[in-house]
Amino acid sequence: MSHEPFIEKLRAQLEEWDYQLDRFEHRVKDMSHDLQQKAGSKVDEFRSKRHELEHKIGELEKASERALDDLRDGVELAWNGLKTGFYAARSEFEKDEEDDKK
Repeated sequence: MSHEPFIEKLRAQLEEWDYQLDRFEHRVKDMSHDLQQKAGSKVDEFRSKRHELEHKIGELEKASERALDDLRDGVELAWNGLKTGFYAARSEFEKDEEDDKK
């Protein structure tokens, strides 16, 4: 994959990420106060990691094609970790929300 399509793919993933995070934040508003606080700290953590990922994408844009391969692996690893952590946290909050309603 060349430089530009890879970066475009990452930017599209960030847009999807923003959408998913916004949806999660709206759902949190309907949860109990305790879950809202817990979720709020997770949202802050994910926003911080998202910012780091955006910074790495900026580095990719400035990198030469040779350096791109090294950076690409790191960015993909960071993206996969961020995505996995978000979906795990979202699943946990959905479970906690269900338990809270019982």
